[in-house]
Amino acid sequence: MPRGREPAGGAWPARERERARRLVAWAVLLGASACRGEGGPSGSARPGLVSPWSDAIDNVGNQVPGIEAMPDYDAEAQRLRARVEPELPRPLPSAAAACTSMLDGARQYYVDVEGEASAAARAMEATRSADLAACERETSPAAATCVAVLMSKSEGEYPWLLDQCSRAFPRG
Repeated sequence: MPRGREPAGGAWPARERERARRLVAWAVLLGASACRGEGGPSGSARPGLVSPWSDAIDNVGNQVPGIEAMPDYDAEAQRLRARVEPELPRPLPSAAAACTSMLDGARQYYVDVEGEASAAARAMEATRSADLAACERETSPAAATCVAVLMSKSEGEYPWLLDQCSRAFPRG
């Protein structure tokens, strides 16, 4: 939905409501995980902040000191593009063929790793038609093909590869 335009009557389409709900959930999750103190290397709280529990956890697995230490996902995507682009077929497949290959590869990955009856494989099957339509609408054929190539090599999980390949090969 274009910015600055709201649907008549203030009603948001279901797809936009779902997208907004997911963004809010991610923002809350990321905001909560970023609210760690700036104490010593153990991640202790800022001076003046006191934990309500006597056995407060002050050492967490991610000791990143701040946002400046976040990975540069766009730079990672450009390195991925340089590595994967030579493996992409020329000419690229149609959007429908590329998306079908991507979804088949993602489902097969979860079947291989977790089994045919796994929750991930069942979820991929249950959402296939909606995922295929969304892919054809929102993902470039190059990005979908990139995901399919990397899924066939088990180089990562589907959501991560889709994010990185979409950054590396944006829809033009």
